[in-house]
Amino acid sequence: MTPDLNTVLKDALRLPPEDQRELAQKLLDGTRVRRTRRGDITKFFGTFDSGDPDSANNDRIDADLAREYADDHEPKP
Repeated sequence: MTPDLNTVLKDALRLPPEDQRELAQKLLDGTRVRRTRRGDITKFFGTFDSGDPDSANNDRIDADLAREYADDHEPKP
């Protein structure tokens, strides 16, 4: 049988403050997402070559974005 949340909370509040802190810490530790680093991705920075020497042109990128945002993306007849 699983106790309901209110029963657990009432019982937890009866604990001494130091035990309440320990319980809270254990609960928080159990909910944190643990991520493991598999490596440093910075080794890949700048390694993509699109073949276009002007691909980093911010004005052209802005124009491309503006054109796409303005397009309603409806099929053309």
